[in-house]
Amino acid sequence: MDNFIPYQLKEILEDDLKKFKKYVSEINSDEFNDTDEDAEDKLLSLFIMTVLNDMSVLKQVKKKCIDSKKISEKDFNSFVYVSLKYIDKLNRGCWSFYEATILNIPAEEIRELTITYTIL
Repeated sequence: MDNFIPYQLKEILEDDLKKFKKYVSEINSDEFNDTDEDAEDKLLSLFIMTVLNDMSVLKQVKKKCIDSKKISEKDFNSFVYVSLKYIDKLNRGCWSFYEATILNIPAEEIRELTITYTIL
């Protein structure tokens, strides 16, 4: 899987991301202000998680990405799989020691350590 897929998504879905940013800014302007250097990455992550929570939107996004010829269907599917697995790990609090270290997962968010259910 290509590590640059989120940035390719950002490029392909630029108009949708602008609409999403406007909507999110109206709801919570403090979290995604222009002075925060991580605001764009936070917004992209929230956008991806929001897309993954709605199957019809995910299908539309997949179609746009595949039609653009910038992301292959295989890479898109792989990205979705890893992203859904990451969300599941967040919800369950199930991390390997390596993941917890590399991703800086706070100790209070780790409910279970594993060596088989990994994403890295």
